Amino acid sequence: MRKIFIKKVKKNGISILICAAVFTISIGTMTGCSMTKENAEAVSDQSDQSDQSDQSESENILPVEGSTADNAILENTPVPETSEEKVEKTEKVAEAAEVEKEEKAGVAEKTEAAEKTEEVEKTEKEAEAEKTEKEYTEDKMVLKIMREGEMEEIPATLFAGEGYVIYLTDGDWQQHATDAWTAAFEGKIVLNGQVQLWITHYDDKTGDQVKEEMKSAGYTLENSDMTRQEGEVIYKVRLNEFENDVWGVNYCYPIEAEEGWGALLPLIADTFAVSMDDQ
Repeated sequence: MRKIFIKKVKKNGISILICAAVFTISIGTMTGCSMTKENAEAVSDQSDQSDQSDQSESENILPVEGSTADNAILENTPVPETSEEKVEKTEKVAEAAEVEKEEKAGVAEKTEAAEKTEEVEKTEKEAEAEKTEKEYTEDKMVLKIMREGEMEEIPATLFAGEGYVIYLTDGDWQQHATDAWTAAFEGKIVLNGQVQLWITHYDDKTGDQVKEEMKSAGYTLENSDMTRQEGEVIYKVRLNEFENDVWGVNYCYPIEAEEGWGALLPLIADTFAVSMDDQ
């Protein structure tokens, strides 16, 4: 009986051990599978969250269609030029440069022309002044007079009197007194001796005193001359006033010679000057 019991106990213990091992393995396998499934689900959840996050970031980065930012980017983005546009732009720049060059050249040309004109005018004025000075310092000069619509040049010669000088037209005068002349032609008196020229020196008198004396004699002031008429003859006096020293250039001519001698005699009177040695 003891042997059988012992034998049975040993047999049952082995069985129990085997069953315990199988149960343990089963529990372990089930636990492992459960953990594997949970890990897989966790990994899947993390992957889904990552995808959602990437999608959200992508949505935040990409511009929304029709948005202000999108329009601003499009407006500020330069459009590449085509070859035709580049050529046209180059031609316009070259044309503008050429126009500017021509304008500058035109301005420079006008300035140069103005300077030349001014220089020529200045030279002409200087030459004219030099000529006038030369004419009055030499023995000869030319008087210009308008007759019958044409300019006539009449040569004149310097006459030096006592304390004065005056230019007398060549061949037109005969001296009949110290400071007096009568018009003549080829040595003969013309117009009955009614064309005359004489110089008067009013010593130690003022211009106003001389004018008052002449007014008393029937003269009136006409332009720059004292004038009176006696019959058919016109008398005129051109007064030249200096300090307490007055000179008068007197001349007369008949009314019929108004356009001839009446135009020439005032020019002769204009050439009168007091000698420097007597000033």
